[in-house]
Amino acid sequence: MKKLLLCTFAIFMVNSLLSQVPTFANRNDLIESYQGTQSITVDMNGDFLDDFVRVSQSGIGIDYQQADGTFHSVFIAMNILYPPTWSVAAGDIDSNGYTDLVLGNGQRVSFLFANEDGTAFTEQLHNDYIFSQRSNLVDIDNDGDLDAFVCHDVDQSHPYRNDGNQVMVEDQSLIQTLNLAGNYQSLWVDYDNDGDTDMYLTKCRQGSSPGDPERTNAMYRNNGDGTYSEVAASINLNDNEQSWATVFQDFDNDGDFDAFCVNHSGANRFYENDGAGVFTDIIASTGIDPTDLGAWENQGGDFNNDGFVDILSEMARELYINNGDMTFTGYDLPFDEGAIGDLNSDGYLDVGIGGNLWMNDGGSNNWVKFFLVGIESNPNGIGARITINGEWGSQIREVRSGTGYSHMSSLTAHFGIGTSTEIESVLIEWPSGTIDFIENVDINSQHVFIEGEHVLGTSNFALNGISLYPNPTTSMVNFSLKNIEGTPVRVIDVNGRTVLKTTISSDSNINVETLTNGVYFVQLQVENKDLNYKFVKKQ
Repeated sequence: MKKLLLCTFAIFMVNSLLSQVPTFANRNDLIESYQGTQSITVDMNGDFLDDFVRVSQSGIGIDYQQADGTFHSVFIAMNILYPPTWSVAAGDIDSNGYTDLVLGNGQRVSFLFANEDGTAFTEQLHNDYIFSQRSNLVDIDNDGDLDAFVCHDVDQSHPYRNDGNQVMVEDQSLIQTLNLAGNYQSLWVDYDNDGDTDMYLTKCRQGSSPGDPERTNAMYRNNGDGTYSEVAASINLNDNEQSWATVFQDFDNDGDFDAFCVNHSGANRFYENDGAGVFTDIIASTGIDPTDLGAWENQGGDFNNDGFVDILSEMARELYINNGDMTFTGYDLPFDEGAIGDLNSDGYLDVGIGGNLWMNDGGSNNWVKFFLVGIESNPNGIGARITINGEWGSQIREVRSGTGYSHMSSLTAHFGIGTSTEIESVLIEWPSGTIDFIENVDINSQHVFIEGEHVLGTSNFALNGISLYPNPTTSMVNFSLKNIEGTPVRVIDVNGRTVLKTTISSDSNINVETLTNGVYFVQLQVENKDLNYKFVKKQ
C-alpha cells in the first residue's frame, strides 16, 4: 500500500486558475463490498448520476448513487459465464434507456443487456475465441447505434456491428486492423480535428523483437466514407516500445488532443499535437520520468478542477498534476488505478476500484458537467466533442466508452474551470454532424443536453437544401446558391475565433487552403438572413 497523500496544498497561479493538490478519503462505509476484477462508474438507470458497478461470475453488484449522497445497493444474481477478467465498456446498445455492458474475458466476448426497467440482465455470448484486452463501445459506422471493438491479445482484434434487437455481429469490414497479435488498448479519438472518430491501437507483444509490427502502435484515421487508413508513421505515433495504455486529452488547452503513453521498455512518451494531427515527443520537458516502468493503467481527468487535465497512472507517483504549461508534478496516492466518476455529485472526480471507493475531498475551484442524450446519434452521445469557452480560453472533452487499460469511467463530460465564474458558451459536435450551441450555462452544475435542442444556425436556406461542397475540402468551398458573388463571409473555428474574412468569388466559392485541419463554420448574410454552415478542412 502506498502512503496516503498528506493534507497539504501546493498553491500556485496558472493562467489565473487556482491549482490545488487533491486528497482522497476511503468511503467504503457508503457502499457494499461487491467484488469484480474491473470497475465501472457510469449511470446505469438513467437518472444522470454516476453509479459504482462491479461484475463477477456470480452477478452484478450496483451501488446506485442517490441525490442525497447515499447509495442504494443492489446485487443482481446471475451466472455470468465469461466475467470481465481484462476489461469492460458501457453504453446503451439497444436504446432502451438502460446501460448495457461488453465484457472482455480471456476466452470469449460477452454482452450484458439490461431489460426494459434495468432490473435484470441477459448475457449474449460470442463463441469465437478471443483473448480480450481493452473493449470499447463506439458508433464505428456512424449509423446512430453503438458498435463494439475488442482488442485481441493473440490475433486480429474483433469489431462487432450492431444489427439492432440486441444482435451484435463480428464484422471485420467495420474497421480492418492488422491480422496480428499484441493488441492491448484501443481508444477512439478525433486526433486530427476533422469531425469524425479515429482509433489509436496501443500494442505490446511479449517476446517480440524491436521493429516487429506486433508491437508497433497504430493510428486508424477515419476517412469519412466508412473506411479507415493506418497512418501512425506519418504522424509520429508508431511507437515500438512495448506500450500498455495511451491517454488522449488536450493537456495544454489549445484545441487538439495530445497523448501520454506508458511503455515497458523504459521509454514512456508524451506526444504534443501540433494542431494538424502530427505529434512530437516532449516527455523530456514534462517532469514525468520516461524510464518509470510497470504501468498498465493510464487515464486522464481534472482532479483539482483547475482547468487542466491531470494523469492517473500506475507509475511510481500515481497522480501527475498538470501545471498548465505542459509540465506535471507527481504526487502519491493510496491507489493507482480505478474507474473515474463523480460519485457524490460535488463536481470533483472520485475513483472506484474493486471493493474500494475513494472520494475526492474537493476544493474551492469551480466546475461544470454535461450528460448527453443522442437522438440521431447514439443514445449516450459517445464520440461527441464538447467545447466550453470562457475567460480562460477554451477546453475540449470527448465522450468515450472504454479508456485506460481495463476499467470503465463515467460517460459524463467533466470540466474544471478554476476560479472563473462564467462559462460564455458550450459547443457540442455530435457524431451525426448536428451542432448544438448554448450560451451562459450555469457553473457548479450538471447539464443534460439533448441532441438538436440548441442547433447552431438553422435557417430557411439550409432547410431548403443550400449546401457547401466538397465537404470535407482541401482548398475551395463552393456554394450551391448562385449570384452571391461579393458577399462578405466570415469563417470561425470551433472555439468561436474568426480565422478568415473574405468575400465570395464570381465562381461562388471561397479559398480555405490556408486553414489547418479541423471543423469550421461559414457565416454570411443573404436576403437579410444570417446563415451558418459547417465544413471540414483536410490536407
